[in-house]
Amino acid sequence: MADLSVSTPPEETPVNPYSLLEAVNRSSDTAHASWLIFLAIMTYFMIAVAGVTHRDLLLETPVSLPMLQVDIQLTQFFQFAPIVLVLLHLGLISQLTLLARKSLELDYAIRLLEPNDNRSHPLRLELNNFFFVQAIAGPQRSPTMGMFLHGMSWLTLVVLPVILILYIQVVFLPYHEIGITWTHRIALLVDLAALVLIGVFLFRAETSFFKAFFRATASNPIAFLVTTGLLSAVALFSFFVATVPGEALDRLTRAVFTPLTTTGHRSQARVAAGYSMPFFGASSDGALFGIFRRNLYVTDTDLVVDKDQTPGEPSFSLRGRDLRYARLDRSDLHQVDLTNANLDHASFLGTDLRDAWLNCADPNAVLVEADRRKAQCSTARGSDFSRAKLQGASLLGIDLSDATLHDARLESADLSYAILIGTDFLNAHLEKASITGGVQAHGASFLLAHLEGVDLSWAQLQYADLSNAQLQGALLKHANLQSASLRDSDMSMGSLQLAKLYGADLSGLKIAATDMRGARIWMTRPPESDPQQLADLSAAVIRPMSQKEEDALKKQVSEIKDPVQRKRIQEAVAPLLKKTESSAWQSGIENARWVQLKEAAPVPGSDVYAGNLTSYLTTELCKARHSDGALATGVARRASDAEFRGFRILIYDRMHAKECAAYGNIETSVLKDFTTVTDEARSN
Repeated sequence: MADLSVSTPPEETPVNPYSLLEAVNRSSDTAHASWLIFLAIMTYFMIAVAGVTHRDLLLETPVSLPMLQVDIQLTQFFQFAPIVLVLLHLGLISQLTLLARKSLELDYAIRLLEPNDNRSHPLRLELNNFFFVQAIAGPQRSPTMGMFLHGMSWLTLVVLPVILILYIQVVFLPYHEIGITWTHRIALLVDLAALVLIGVFLFRAETSFFKAFFRATASNPIAFLVTTGLLSAVALFSFFVATVPGEALDRLTRAVFTPLTTTGHRSQARVAAGYSMPFFGASSDGALFGIFRRNLYVTDTDLVVDKDQTPGEPSFSLRGRDLRYARLDRSDLHQVDLTNANLDHASFLGTDLRDAWLNCADPNAVLVEADRRKAQCSTARGSDFSRAKLQGASLLGIDLSDATLHDARLESADLSYAILIGTDFLNAHLEKASITGGVQAHGASFLLAHLEGVDLSWAQLQYADLSNAQLQGALLKHANLQSASLRDSDMSMGSLQLAKLYGADLSGLKIAATDMRGARIWMTRPPESDPQQLADLSAAVIRPMSQKEEDALKKQVSEIKDPVQRKRIQEAVAPLLKKTESSAWQSGIENARWVQLKEAAPVPGSDVYAGNLTSYLTTELCKARHSDGALATGVARRASDAEFRGFRILIYDRMHAKECAAYGNIETSVLKDFTTVTDEARSN
């Protein structure tokens, strides 16, 4: 508020100050009550919003209004609270503008009765105690008291309402609902416009906006600059800093403020985890000033109320939620429904996600039409699931590109039709998992992973690293393993039938009783010999890739969306397409070794071979070290094949013997299919 000693043009006829004083005092009573109500409502909203935690945002817990004991749906509260606040603020400003005109006229009329500029006329002492009118027409006071009166008006009418709207936006921001965030921004703009278009008349008794604006600016340049700077900063923060990750404004802000040294999407992800603004950096956990985060942060929290959750029923639903960059480390989310959720770059370190749903809303669109957009599948690109518990989880169709799953527990999980490009499964446990449907796992790392009994049939595993992995009983039928590494892994009792092993590294690979019929071999490093003499290398093809296979490989790699991964894999498979290197390998020792392995392998087809294979498989799958049923699950899958060259009935009966250590631990769906095949065999 300003010194308004010349606020009324001298050519206007002054009013009677004695009659106007009563009108000002009456209006002041009403305005004072309105101001108190508005202040109380702002306080009420602030308390309600401050009570909303990230856990509440995650679970969509209704907002409980203090004292009223009324619960309002979370999104509805945050959508309409700023609108209500703006309407009340607009009404208060309008009322105070009318009061300001009367007070300014009264001040001018009293000045005409005063001999000097000391504002000492006794009429001023009869003015209402409301600080707003006292600041305009009250008696002379000390500079400190004057600053206090003007500051109260500036703080409660200009600053606090705007800051509260911004506070509502910042608190709700981790929910990642762009529509509601835009409601907050529009409400803020409307409030700022009201302060500019109506608020200037709190300073000047003019009828023209432009006259009031320019005269108020000229008479109080410092107050004008401070107010303009503050309101501009709030508006800029709302639009360009308090943004939802990935929205257009956020991309613009990060393009401007991301350091030039930042390269690659992983570095961009670290920037996107927090706020991007000049001079003010976010803390290491993405919090602005160590307080406000724009992504959910709910760690070490038990989120499942019912511990005796019924199997097959979700504990709670987060379907379709935007949880990008969320941190849910070490929290209990077992049996949660995350269908169609966006979990990109989220953190689930040690989180309990047993039997959770992270799949597609319409699985048939993936299985039948291969249309992922229509299927609305969950995505978790670049997310961290290290040490997470995902046993029995349904991840059908999920996109886990560049995700980290170090030491994750994925036993019996369903990863069918998933995208695993560049995914890191270091030392992960995937025993009995189903990874069928031609999963895209180009460049994925399964180093030291436990893949006993896993089904990777038709998988795209170009340049994948399966070194030192436990692959006993694993099925990689028709798998594309060009330039992949299975170095020092154990593939015993598994299947590489019709797998494309061009350029793969199989050195040190154990292939005891492994089915390698029809495998495509060229520029491939050979495995160890089978000491059991049961590896089936019949019909293995040792020849270069055909032109059709080369074209298919190029197409598969070119369809990888991530340019970094695409370039890496293109470089890895490039030697396979060079005729000079292919010719050199043909005359080399590795080719000769493959020919030797194939010639030394027994010729399957006889009952002797079938009996020996069956005996070896049944002995191994029932050993105590395979009591988890992973190997038995893999053998059951392999024996369900119509072209299996052992005695499946004997294997089935052995699996069901109570003295077998794997009894009762075989994957249910696999055992059901194996039972059907065995019953058909018995009837023939």
